[in-house]
Amino acid sequence: MPTTLGDIARALNVSKMTVSRAINNHPEINPETRARVLAAAQKMNYRPNQFARALTSKHSYLIGIVVPDLMHSYFAEICRGVESQARPAGYQNLICSTDEEARKELDEIEVLWTRTDGLIVASSLTANEAKSYRKLLNEGGKIVLIDRLLDGLRCPAVTTDDVQVGKLATEHLIELGHRKIGHLRGTSASTSQGRLEGYRQAMSKARLRLDKSMVHDCGFTESDGRTAMKEWMAKGNLPTAIFAANDPAAIGAMEALHDAGLDVPKDVAIVGAGNIHYGDMLRVPLTTVSWSTAAMGQAAAQLLLELIDGHNSAPKFRNVTIPPELVIRHSCGAVKQ
Repeated sequence: MPTTLGDIARALNVSKMTVSRAINNHPEINPETRARVLAAAQKMNYRPNQFARALTSKHSYLIGIVVPDLMHSYFAEICRGVESQARPAGYQNLICSTDEEARKELDEIEVLWTRTDGLIVASSLTANEAKSYRKLLNEGGKIVLIDRLLDGLRCPAVTTDDVQVGKLATEHLIELGHRKIGHLRGTSASTSQGRLEGYRQAMSKARLRLDKSMVHDCGFTESDGRTAMKEWMAKGNLPTAIFAANDPAAIGAMEALHDAGLDVPKDVAIVGAGNIHYGDMLRVPLTTVSWSTAAMGQAAAQLLLELIDGHNSAPKFRNVTIPPELVIRHSCGAVKQ
């Protein structure tokens, strides 16, 4: 038999009305009581009747999540974080992957917009392409950005400190004695811009030359990293260390170096960003900069639920920043294999 509101009420010795209000985020419910109810609902695998709720509340109780790449464990973990917060509140997720393609993202948004109560988006659009989101916001749409910002878009967001990500990675390589440090730059996303700025700040602080030839265009996939690294090797002038914009790009670069007979980290040290789940299981475990993807997803879900329910007493456009930290493994040369 499926769990009912009455089952949860009896388990907690509260009224059925209290359980209903807690699950629906009613403003008169004490936060501690709501937390107890949601925890019990999740533990007892409570599943609300979506159709009945939609008819009575005019909500779909669906959240749309748009990410660039579900094959990338980073975004899969973010989606799980969203689900862990949204599901106990009675919401289910519709997840779309855009493959970093602007047209595909716009198509997915158009479909999700009419079927969901709100959207959580890791956008691949440029600021100039974001007019569709501005239109949705002007029409009362509920949107929370995650991982990436869009200049001029006034809505809540959850990110890490990408400038700090770049600084942590580059400063670590400098501390290891490297002076010729390169950077594999990501896409046009705000994450790439911030991490490039962090790289530049760390190099400048150490009074190391900022050589344009040491920054190569790349992308965010393993294929991007592999291709960029092959092109770099063909041109010559390799650095002794490289900070890649994210872990997949770093892994692709390491594969290209290995195929060319070069040793990581002896010939070229590598640091990535994002701490994808298999980074510690590679032939050469990857040094990276990490932050909690679960916390990002949970924070984004909470911000969106507050917008949907209209109970957000915090500033409407507040950003949540999840702090990054360095994770040292073999690929930087600081740990002996």
